[in-house]
Amino acid sequence: MSDLIVPQQILDELIAHARELDPHECCGFLAGTGRTVTRAYRIKNIVGLEGAAQAASFDEAKIRHLSRLSPEERAEIAFIMDAQEMFQAVKDMRKNGLTLQVVYHSHPHDPARPSVTDIKIANDWEENWSRLNLTLPVYLLISLMDKSRPDLRGYWIKQGTVSPAQITTV
Repeated sequence: MSDLIVPQQILDELIAHARELDPHECCGFLAGTGRTVTRAYRIKNIVGLEGAAQAASFDEAKIRHLSRLSPEERAEIAFIMDAQEMFQAVKDMRKNGLTLQVVYHSHPHDPARPSVTDIKIANDWEENWSRLNLTLPVYLLISLMDKSRPDLRGYWIKQGTVSPAQITTV
């Protein structure tokens, strides 16, 4: 799995997205051609909507924890992408000859590394990507722990195993 090339302008867009929604998690896709990202797709985080947490592929402990929180609090520690917006993004990628390369989301209060829930969701989605005729994406995390210096890191998550992904900025 080779390096991913991401223009600084797109990384800046992701940081702006994370800051706009802080303290809530933002999420979205990056797409492009070859190994170069050319387009960002912001996707609405619906975890705060009633019933969304139960519909997600969270483990039982996470669902119990989330159910005790207000919708506002849920959106600070989890994300669920709006399915309609996800499919619109994929449709747009196909129309423009782009490939899904990255799934991104922010961690407003935590480091830029996958949580147990992030790994579980990536695992659950692993077979969906191929069913949707999409390649396994890099998971990019944006940490806002230090608000003045956001930390962005990419990871491959395959069969529950997490390994760093090389991201080159241009």
